[in-house]
Amino acid sequence: MKTVVSLFSGCGGLDLGFKEAGFKLLYACDNDEAAVDAYKRNLDENAYVRDVTSEEFHSDLSHIGSCDVVLGGFPCQGFSKAGPKNEQDQRNTLYVEMRNAIKTLSPTVFIAENVDGVAQNFNGSFLSKILDDFKELGYRVEHKILDAASYGVAQHRRRIFFVGIKASSHLLFTWPEPSHAAETRNGEFKVVEMLPLFQSNKNVLQPANTIQDAIGDLVELDSNVPDHAVTGAWPKDYAAIFRVIKQGQKLCNVRHAKTSVYTWEIPEVFGSVSEREILILETIGKHRRHKKYGSIPNGNPLPTDEIEQLSGLSKINKDIESLLSKDYIKEIDGKFDLKGAMFCSGIFKRPRWDETCQTVLTNFHNPRYFLHPLKDRPFSLRECARLQGFPDDFLITAPAVGLIDGYRLIGNAVAPPVSRVLGVAVMTMLSDEKTAFQSVPQVLVT
Repeated sequence: MKTVVSLFSGCGGLDLGFKEAGFKLLYACDNDEAAVDAYKRNLDENAYVRDVTSEEFHSDLSHIGSCDVVLGGFPCQGFSKAGPKNEQDQRNTLYVEMRNAIKTLSPTVFIAENVDGVAQNFNGSFLSKILDDFKELGYRVEHKILDAASYGVAQHRRRIFFVGIKASSHLLFTWPEPSHAAETRNGEFKVVEMLPLFQSNKNVLQPANTIQDAIGDLVELDSNVPDHAVTGAWPKDYAAIFRVIKQGQKLCNVRHAKTSVYTWEIPEVFGSVSEREILILETIGKHRRHKKYGSIPNGNPLPTDEIEQLSGLSKINKDIESLLSKDYIKEIDGKFDLKGAMFCSGIFKRPRWDETCQTVLTNFHNPRYFLHPLKDRPFSLRECARLQGFPDDFLITAPAVGLIDGYRLIGNAVAPPVSRVLGVAVMTMLSDEKTAFQSVPQVLVT
């Protein structure tokens, strides 16, 4: 039986697919006790709480000896587009420990996973270094960005996967073909597949799965369904916000579109404003991103005379003072901008029931980030697991794993349907040792 060693295993999203593809899970480790607890309960007992920089971990490797496959979803926070991009973040270099483990274990193949930001941020310098480092170990390294929605997951989740194959093996890895049609979202670069001009019927893509497809039977919270619960730990005034946000909308002051709900439309939470003040707020919001007012990417403050000219109002000094006192705007060098940069990408997002979900994150327990399409609450933990493609018999919470821990574990995981098709592809490759290596289709970024 082909064997797997897993580093940075988390609760086992990447490993689960390989187990289902017929691999034996020889060893897994993570420095998160809750993750290891969930892994041992759901996948395999051979999982350990380890810091990969520790002597204990290095001792483990020496006792393992060898394996067929090494898996590693090395920590991605330093690369993520969802947070600060710190080139010096220590977590960015943890892949070095994975490289050292590969050198020790000498597997035939390894698969590493990270956020797609690793290919874009810092001018691609980390991507180049990762490829060079593994090449020095004697591996041909291929990489590709996959969207989980392309493999039947009801969630857009773009991740970069590295596949390293021993150069001496002459094996061919064939990337799994998409089964579902996942559209590129606004703000994302397109990943164009160089597919054959004429495709067989088996390659006809199914429609992408929707939130309703994944969790349509879980609308009502039910304690009899494992992990189908929410924390309920949010301020009471959120209820007024919930009532206003409709499907496909979010609370966002600086994106003027039908998808935006503005804070001044919820006066019971954010404070009442006059019609003149609303006009001033809307004027700032509509024009703050125009290049003529500055080069700040997220928006620039406007001077009073410009606001008057654009709005058609006059003598707005008292209105400006009022809006400052109500915390709707802020002053920057004598100019004025909307207050609250958190409203730029929007909060309290309520996705559409009949569309594919946005990326499930570790903070989905907090409705300030995402709301259930039909209910005035966040997604439950079980709903998040379903949106990730975890089976219902994967039990997350336990005495050692709290509800918020569970959201973190699921939000950090690889979607199991993606790991399953990768596991099948690797097993197919390893089962045909005589296959000659040839180039795989190129991936174009446009």
